[in-house]
Amino acid sequence: MQNPLTGAFDELVKAVGSELKTLGFAQRGSLFRVTAEHNCGLIEFQKSVKSSKQALLFTINLAVVCGDLLESGLSEAEGAQIVDAHVRQRIGTLLPGRPDKWWEITESTNRAALIQEVSEIVVGRAVPFVESYLNTKVIIALWESGQSPGLTDVQRTRFLARLKMKNS
Repeated sequence: MQNPLTGAFDELVKAVGSELKTLGFAQRGSLFRVTAEHNCGLIEFQKSVKSSKQALLFTINLAVVCGDLLESGLSEAEGAQIVDAHVRQRIGTLLPGRPDKWWEITESTNRAALIQEVSEIVVGRAVPFVESYLNTKVIIALWESGQSPGLTDVQRTRFLARLKMKNS
């Protein structure tokens, strides 16, 4: 028998996923992906290992995989996961105060209100973030500015050199 909180989480992912699908995202489990140019954008709903039978915790990971940095290009990017990404953020970094945002689902959670809140944040903030980095020139500009969300500075420098060489 499925935990009711897992059912609520699945309901939320399905509802938000319906909106993402209208924006061109495809779904595989709790991961949504969209491709453009040679890049793949990812939005992933991640359950916490700290979840329990009384409270299910989740966050949303955002990422872009740059196909020009992969050996087989877009075909490899289309199968990529968050850990493979060249730009990575948690949803909280796009919210006021930039907290590490985790939602909690309990028996008393107002599911409709939670779905509305998460949908608004995903469509209003997550999608524009992901879509903005589907352009490799924007990734290059980000890395040239010294920023590299989800990467070390060494990775940023190495990837930037490879992209500049490839795009020159």
